[in-house]
Amino acid sequence: MKRLPLLAALPLLCACVVSASPLMSVGYFNGGGDVTAGPGGDINTLDVRQITHLNYSFGLVYNDEKDEPNAALKDPTKLHQIWLSPKVAADLALIPTLRKQNPNLKVLLSVGGWGARGFSGAASTAGTRAVFIRSAQEIVKKYGLDGIDLDWEYPVNGAWGLVASKPEDRDNFTALLKELREAFGKNKLVTIAVGANAESPKTWVDVKAVAPLLDYINLMTYDMAYGTQYFNANLYDSSAWPTVAAADKYSVDFVVNNYLAAGLKPQQMNLGIGFYGRVPKRSVEPGIDWSKPDAQKNPVTQPYFGPQEIGLFKSLGYDLTKDTYVKYNDIVKTLINDPQKRFTEHWDEQAQVPWLSVKSAEGKALFALSYENPRSVAIKAEYIKAKGLAGAMFWEYGADDNNQLAKQLAESLGIKH
Repeated sequence: MKRLPLLAALPLLCACVVSASPLMSVGYFNGGGDVTAGPGGDINTLDVRQITHLNYSFGLVYNDEKDEPNAALKDPTKLHQIWLSPKVAADLALIPTLRKQNPNLKVLLSVGGWGARGFSGAASTAGTRAVFIRSAQEIVKKYGLDGIDLDWEYPVNGAWGLVASKPEDRDNFTALLKELREAFGKNKLVTIAVGANAESPKTWVDVKAVAPLLDYINLMTYDMAYGTQYFNANLYDSSAWPTVAAADKYSVDFVVNNYLAAGLKPQQMNLGIGFYGRVPKRSVEPGIDWSKPDAQKNPVTQPYFGPQEIGLFKSLGYDLTKDTYVKYNDIVKTLINDPQKRFTEHWDEQAQVPWLSVKSAEGKALFALSYENPRSVAIKAEYIKAKGLAGAMFWEYGADDNNQLAKQLAESLGIKH
């Protein structure tokens, strides 16, 4: 593919903001704990010379949702405001020290994440939005941050019923972002993360309406290893490991093109890269093609892991009855460098990502996990340049192995400090 001029990739979404680098690398850091990623990491281990933006994750929202598991978020006197855990607050106080590594670093507080409640309520009226926005302004001012990133997963959809949602969320989210931009003016960054699901740019988020309000949009182009899909973040489809149900046929390129078709310009989006891998759900549960009658009674694929494979992952600390998220540093240390050599590394030339196999009791190579490595990260960086995208985003820095993925991304994108 023809490489576009660097100027074409400049994030000129908001006329007031221009990145210090032709291409961006936005690194999320799980400092406060995330439902899937586990406990928060150590901010002092980050090499922020490898990134242009740090999205510190996560602030949460005080809410009155009945299933909120965190009692600290139930304070009715602080409803719709942003809550910072003691760990998050302590880490944000260290940002001036972190900036000594990279004086040009932009630091944002990311609010939300998987399973985070309170967005639907906070966005619902002009009054509730005002409460949320004042809270955001106070935090940005107190910690000297460069802006706010909203990671609402997801408007209208509500994480498939996990968090509160309503049809009005789409328009309310647009209103919230409009008012947030007006409150912050031209000197602060306002960004969002959006999901890979095909419905996201169609019915969950009015991307064409919100794009002019934002400095850039981060695409979460990963977490695809569900249903009958094998790969977590394949760049393109694989004929060696195909999906069965058409609705599961996702790829990074497919997601990018969905957002382009919805009216988002290439230079308005960052491509998401996961610094982790996933065991495909089809390995342990039947694959359902919901487009067919009596779909649940007639699975189109059957699980291929048996007690041996499930037991192996359990012995390594992974429960395959739950979402199996494996950090890249653990993939390197525990799986690739397994002293017993129970895993074998492969490369899929079509998907353009690595994957690991494990031998079955019969000696057959079974698809165990897909992930990113320096080679696939470099290829995704070339895709970013060829498509004229603003840059990359990755989740998350604490999962990297000695900063090697972040370094590869910075090198491939031409980011230097």
